[in-house]
Amino acid sequence: MSTFAVFGMTLDVAKTEARKKTAGTRKNAKAPGGVKPIPEAEWLELVAKRTEKIMGGTVRQLSPLFDAPQYAEQFIELARKTMRCRDMQIRAKAVLVDAKGKPIINPKTKVPKVGWNELEALSMNTPTECLFA
Repeated sequence: MSTFAVFGMTLDVAKTEARKKTAGTRKNAKAPGGVKPIPEAEWLELVAKRTEKIMGGTVRQLSPLFDAPQYAEQFIELARKTMRCRDMQIRAKAVLVDAKGKPIINPKTKVPKVGWNELEALSMNTPTECLFA
């Protein structure tokens, strides 16, 4: 059963997300259809600003699911060598628990909720911030 994955943020993922979320038009009542396209240079500048904002924000699942944590460690090592990334961490699927250590039960299905928990660092003594080598 695959239960390990790498979470973090890379520049490529941030750029892709920024391109999807940055509008290519702006409202203009005088233009036909009520919208006016943004010039490409200006749009690329907006994408770059949003990319930097995303790089400082939340983390995403970057890898497919792995069967063992050492495969996730190999993924992290490769990512750190090849691209700009941050907050690379291994998480494992597990039953979510509350502050008292009791499993959180889904009220609708009466089954314990399963989510991602951080895995303690196994043999990685590397910083969470990574840049081009």
